[in-house]
Amino acid sequence: MKFLILFIALMAQYQLPLPQRSTRSRSFARWLSWWTPRQWFTRIPRHLRYVLIVVLPTTLVTLAFWYLDRYFWGLLTFVLEILLLLYVLSHSGIERHLKEYQEDIQRGDTQGAYHCAEQFLALPEVSVSDDLTSMNEQVIHALMHRWFEYFFLMVFWYMVADVAGVLLAWFSVQYARASDCDDKAWRYLHWLEWGPVRLLGLTYGLAGNLMRALPVWQRYLWNLRTPSATVLFDIAASSLCQNGEKREWHSVENDSEAAAGELQEWQQLHLRSVSIWMIMIAAATVGGWLL
Repeated sequence: MKFLILFIALMAQYQLPLPQRSTRSRSFARWLSWWTPRQWFTRIPRHLRYVLIVVLPTTLVTLAFWYLDRYFWGLLTFVLEILLLLYVLSHSGIERHLKEYQEDIQRGDTQGAYHCAEQFLALPEVSVSDDLTSMNEQVIHALMHRWFEYFFLMVFWYMVADVAGVLLAWFSVQYARASDCDDKAWRYLHWLEWGPVRLLGLTYGLAGNLMRALPVWQRYLWNLRTPSATVLFDIAASSLCQNGEKREWHSVENDSEAAAGELQEWQQLHLRSVSIWMIMIAAATVGGWLL
């Protein structure tokens, strides 16, 4: 059932003319703004704040899904789960802006590429460098992290813990990204990401150059402090190595055509990774390991 729900949500995401969404959820921002003006909220322990902001709505919505599952032979919750996944996964869609960025690079319009990267492609907390030599690599770095947090992380926790899993992951991402939460809020998200980011890194190796990616993956396997974005970028960069040589990235300024082509390589790596996981999920569903 989970495979069918995920498959329908993915097909709807690619086929329907859905609006491009930012990484910030306005509904979560309103929920957070309801709590933050209260003076007592800032004085309580940060673990309790996380429970109120993230765990409480996760529990309430999960209970609502569980209650509605008894009606209409479960068809209502079937549709609601599709809509939930469609809403969450739609925040990872950056295809239109990525295409515009590539076209700007190919035309040599570095100002247009910089504006597109700063406004649409990088995460809100990432400041895109005006150094053309590093801008493309920085955009790739931000795109990989965004795709992981707003796509793979959501799918992973949905498969592990159903609606409760995807809600916990979604609210944790939004809580960590909120500008008015405490500066340690990212730690909860870090532990939710620790396992999935290493699984995705291994998938990058399977989808690319495994012999080059495996040593990098092993180095990060039990490293608990390295940020998820760094783990992803380093493993993916090694998996895209050719002929066993270290990958050298082209700059926008020196070779715009090659720099634009490298973005396409990253996208293809994502697509191959999605294909691998869809096959694994389908096989687990057929084998009875996922319901």
